[in-house]
This record gives sequence, structure tokens and C-alpha cells, in this order.
Amino acid sequence: MFLSLRSTHFALVFCTLTLCGCFGGSAEQIERATVSGTVTLDGKPLPEGSIQFIPDVDASGKPLRGKAVQAQITEGAYRLEAGQGPTVGMNQVLINASKKTGKFQESDGQKTEILKQYLPAKYNTNSTLKYDIKTGENTADFALESK
Repeated sequence: MFLSLRSTHFALVFCTLTLCGCFGGSAEQIERATVSGTVTLDGKPLPEGSIQFIPDVDASGKPLRGKAVQAQITEGAYRLEAGQGPTVGMNQVLINASKKTGKFQESDGQKTEILKQYLPAKYNTNSTLKYDIKTGENTADFALESK
């Protein structure tokens, strides 16, 4: 009885430690950082939109682990705190901004207005933008042109 209770206790502790990653398993910590900045279009603050940071490569050229993160742009400004911020290292940047078209589509009895991306593809679907995120606070400003 004593041995059985002890075995059960050991198994419980082992499972808890394994789930918490206390045995140095594959739970690798991904370093994230704070980033904020401004986005302008033809010299004026972008009224609203979104900005994404997608992990690219580290300093040695290895692909970065981590997930894409996104922030809302309001009156040209955005901010992501470290807890939800981009992965440290080189990141591809995608910036999107849409405007209403005045046209509607109907789906399941619901009418929704069709929005149109008005930034050039070089800033989103075919983005050429990159930014190297450093540990700590980062300021990443982007001056876009409508051409």
C-alpha cells in the first residue's frame, strides 16, 4: 500500500513537471520585444490600418521561430508591448489599409460593405518591408508612397 501510494505520488509530480517544461524539454523561450512607431502615406499619417511583423531570420540567417503579430494603426501610430510584440530578429513587415467602396455583398441574409486595399502591394501582399527587432524598446517608422 505504501509503495503504491508513493508510486502514484511520484507519477503525479513527474507529469506536473513534464507539463510545466521543468525538465528542459523542447519548450524553447521565444524572445519578444516592444515596438512602436508611425506610418505615413505621402507624408501624412495613415488614418487607420494594420501592421504585421512576421518572423524572418536571425543574425546568423537561420529562420526565426515565433508567430506573426499585428497592431492597429490609428492616426499614423501603433504600438505592441513585449508580451504581444514581435520576435527579436529580422521580421517581414506588412501594412494594410482599406477604404469603403460603396458596394455591398450579401451572404446568409447579411449585407456587408466591400472594402478595398488602397496601399500598393509592395507594402502588403508583395511586401518588400523588413525591420530588425532588437531586445527592449524599438521604434519602427514607415514612410509609404501611394505610387
